Amino acid sequence: MKNGFAAKIKDFFKFHLHIILYSYFWLGLFVCGLVAPDWRIRELGSNVITKGWHLSLISLLLILPVPIIYWLRIRRKPVL
Repeated sequence: MKNGFAAKIKDFFKFHLHIILYSYFWLGLFVCGLVAPDWRIRELGSNVITKGWHLSLISLLLILPVPIIYWLRIRRKPVL
């Protein structure tokens, strides 16, 4: 029963768990940057990140391209 639902879920996580976790980290960083209070951002002590949305913008530029590239690669070549 290799083609069962449980086997498909297992294979999905086997091949894609790393990008799911990476994307979950990015989403958390992006959302938390948007809702971060100013006093928390000041505690970072950064001259670059002075507002919460700066953190979200940096995450868009540095982290988001990886899941996009992965998605484009997977779309072209079937893994399973």
